[in-house]
Amino acid sequence: SSGINAEWPLRPGGVELKKLRNKKLTSTEFMQVWFHYDKDKSGFLEYVEFSQFMKDLFLKGDCVDITPEQVEKYTAEVIHLMDTYDENRDGRFEMNELAKALKIEENYLNKIINKKSIKDKHVQSVLKHYDSNCDQKLQGIELKAFVGDLVRSTPDIPFNFTMIEQACNYIEEMSGDNMLNIDAIKLILSLDNRQQLHRKLSEQAK
Repeated sequence: SSGINAEWPLRPGGVELKKLRNKKLTSTEFMQVWFHYDKDKSGFLEYVEFSQFMKDLFLKGDCVDITPEQVEKYTAEVIHLMDTYDENRDGRFEMNELAKALKIEENYLNKIINKKSIKDKHVQSVLKHYDSNCDQKLQGIELKAFVGDLVRSTPDIPFNFTMIEQACNYIEEMSGDNMLNIDAIKLILSLDNRQQLHRKLSEQAK
């Protein structure tokens, strides 16, 4: 029901492998990568899962014959990235660690929530930014990307799988649905509801 079990290669409008190599990802693209490769839904990318991601990235998913040199290259890159970004040295990536390794674009919501007042045009721009399939609502990966940026906008709340899931649950309680239309986005972005969400997540993070 979460709509996150994307096929690989990702459907049209999803992440292109060449983009992963050369550019920063949007929040939605990052979530597509995360939920595709976190096969066991543990909230971590284990070494094997991350290795599969790097293999797909290096081989572009369409090489039948894998040369020893290619294997050596992506294996070395896996080890390098794990060594560089696995901050707690547990041999797996948490969401915030992978975000640093893959480099996500600047948090779009920071532009909005730091304004003195959030107007309808701002809410419309939020919907447009996260609504990758243009159906005028946020659900599945889109919703997780939006919620992930809400979490990332509060430095004292850890950006991880557990917090994203908790925040999605709280937002579903607030909006009464597991998808957000423009009115629900406006509701969630109101100062009172953002503060309420922050309080709940802060309690959860303790």
